[in-house]
Amino acid sequence: MKTRHEVLMEDPEFRRLLSIEALVAEASEVIARLMAEQNVSKADLARRLNKSRAWVTQLLSGKANMTVRTLAEVVYALDSEVKLRARPTSSKAAGKPAGTGWQPVGRRREQTRRFHVSWAER
Repeated sequence: MKTRHEVLMEDPEFRRLLSIEALVAEASEVIARLMAEQNVSKADLARRLNKSRAWVTQLLSGKANMTVRTLAEVVYALDSEVKLRARPTSSKAAGKPAGTGWQPVGRRREQTRRFHVSWAER
């Protein structure tokens, strides 16, 4: 007998939605990690972006729509940049979530951090 998880993972629509939500969550986690590494509060980040602290809170909680442009602006305000990379899902991934992975890909001379997103089997 299959578990509920196994049944859900057989559904292509569920896997699609899971991939989207995983990427959104990971984007928020990257921002939060950069903030923690640099000792930047939500209020500090809001000032850097000329936004309200409430807007930053909503963005990090997933309540606000984070566009790629917004992600780039927020990460840039944290002296970093984002690089995206997509990988095709494989037939081996059936029954497994198409995970995202943010990994450092190097540092620029100005000590700017770069991250990339990859869609790959975990």
